[in-house]
Amino acid sequence: MSKIKFESYIQKQDFHNVLKGYSKETFEVEVRSDPLLQNTSIYNKLLKGKLKVLFGISDEGLINDLVAESAKTCILCDNRIEGSTPKYPDELIESGRIRTGESFLFPNLFPIGKYHAVIAVSKAHFLRLNEFDPKLLSDAFTSAQIFVNSVKKTDPSPLYITLNANYLFPAGASLVHPHLQLLITSIPYSYHKQLIQACNSYFEQNNSNYFNALINVEKKKDERYVLQKGKWHVLASYAPSGSNEIIVVHEDTTDFSLLTELDVKDIASVISKILSYYDKLGFLSFNFTFLSNINSPSLHCLLKIMTRQNLYQNYRNDDYYLQKILQSELMITLPEELASGLKEFMESSSKI
Repeated sequence: MSKIKFESYIQKQDFHNVLKGYSKETFEVEVRSDPLLQNTSIYNKLLKGKLKVLFGISDEGLINDLVAESAKTCILCDNRIEGSTPKYPDELIESGRIRTGESFLFPNLFPIGKYHAVIAVSKAHFLRLNEFDPKLLSDAFTSAQIFVNSVKKTDPSPLYITLNANYLFPAGASLVHPHLQLLITSIPYSYHKQLIQACNSYFEQNNSNYFNALINVEKKKDERYVLQKGKWHVLASYAPSGSNEIIVVHEDTTDFSLLTELDVKDIASVISKILSYYDKLGFLSFNFTFLSNINSPSLHCLLKIMTRQNLYQNYRNDDYYLQKILQSELMITLPEELASGLKEFMESSSKI
């Protein structure tokens, strides 16, 4: 019997609806609790009708102007990147930077971790979400792996690794050009630490790995499980921490640097397809975080990816008190609907 519990609670309230002549109406709010961390997510089906109000439609004129203007001085564009970016010491990285295909890794001028690298993903200054080719992503991941392995050779301290994406300004990016940020620290960031501790506790209590157990139960339920690609399993989060959140988990590896070449190609293919599906849904901005650690066997390599606000004049921030302070996420689309749509999209499109 599974130890994983998918808890949800329904709250009801009556009010007199001004939009319907003050007729009495009952609304429902569903509160879901994450099976591992117990973080809550909120769903009100009435909000689905406000989708265009909440996320808007990207302003193509604004985007074109932004891309053209930012390209004039972009340090990540291929004609400037060599002369505009810093280098690591030769004893860490020979020649100071790493190039794999179109990807280009260099140190962040304003680091927020012990090792903080930036990886330009493409020579193209701007990409639609359906233009993130698997080769671009696998090359970027490979550059990150090379850097992680170089750090491991010179730094004996415990290492916690996250590979992160902020695409466009609504996702927190300061540059338009597609890029990733690689953080390697001896102290895990809060969410990473919570995950490791929770996975360790689950293992101690159940003598099994949490995410393997989750994969097994989600496969059987077949409500949020999308597909398997190699050793990666793709599913929608039961209680997501962001809009349209998908997680991708490796079935045995915990250390990013130990992923095989095939593992990297597979995760790149999966991310590319997820982004293409986000594009189909009408989104342009996204975040992802890839979590890895060297010392804890309980937390396998894990990707969390989600959409962010679209880009238009005076767009609203989709991260407000509910998420930032109360640490509960608002679900506009149910995870079951998201998983069903993504599964159909992946099965009907070209093979990943």
